[in-house]
Amino acid sequence: MGTVRVQREGQVATLIFDNPPRNMLTTGMFEELGGYVRALDADPAVRAVVVRGAGERLYTVGADIREMDVVAEWEHRGANTANWLASIHETLDAIERSPKVYICAMKGHSYGGGLETAAACDIRVAAEDARFAMPEVKLGIIPGYGGTQRIARLIGMGHALTMVLGAREIDARTAEQWGLVDIVTPIGAAEATALELAQAIGAYAPLALAAAKRAIRSGLDLDLPAGLAQEIESFVACATSNDFDEGRRAFLEKRAPVFQGA
Repeated sequence: MGTVRVQREGQVATLIFDNPPRNMLTTGMFEELGGYVRALDADPAVRAVVVRGAGERLYTVGADIREMDVVAEWEHRGANTANWLASIHETLDAIERSPKVYICAMKGHSYGGGLETAAACDIRVAAEDARFAMPEVKLGIIPGYGGTQRIARLIGMGHALTMVLGAREIDARTAEQWGLVDIVTPIGAAEATALELAQAIGAYAPLALAAAKRAIRSGLDLDLPAGLAQEIESFVACATSNDFDEGRRAFLEKRAPVFQGA
């Protein structure tokens, strides 16, 4: 029932949702994804991760609705459904907390749970043919993989209500205007653009990348003075690192730095 494949190219890993023909996301695939996230976190050679769908047509249409039939048959439906969602949230939370930079590349359909997965990533790249929707209310449920929270934080309450309550599909340019995606590419170029960006990021200091990601993400939950205090703390940690010494020397010597993550 589908799998998640991993590819490695230098300091970049690519995680590929592979469940033809529509790359539906199953519980097993989320379990695989969580395992990969943990493994990549522990791998100092990896600094950026691209998430994409297999094939040429689309990213993913979202969760496998056939699994909902199993949910409906569970004797203790409420408790089991909560546990099922908690395991998926754990994986997506791990992407947010990861010191690695996650970039999602989207083409064709980017629906439901797939879009919620993209929302947990740090940067979203979409081809001009990408279409985005949160159609859960048509099934009598709501987004359950964090979409009511992460997507609202990305695009604002009004746009989020329009997408979720109206089950409205939007195109890539609208998604860019709303802040749902960060980069729009020509058709067929989203994955190459995401990989190129990941390779550029992979050359930067890993301590600085992790510190910047943490400061921005956690700072949104703090008031401004607390967020600024956290920024100072993170800056000091980077400024006292070997990576900063290397970066400073490389700049003065007009050469590419070789960061070690220490």
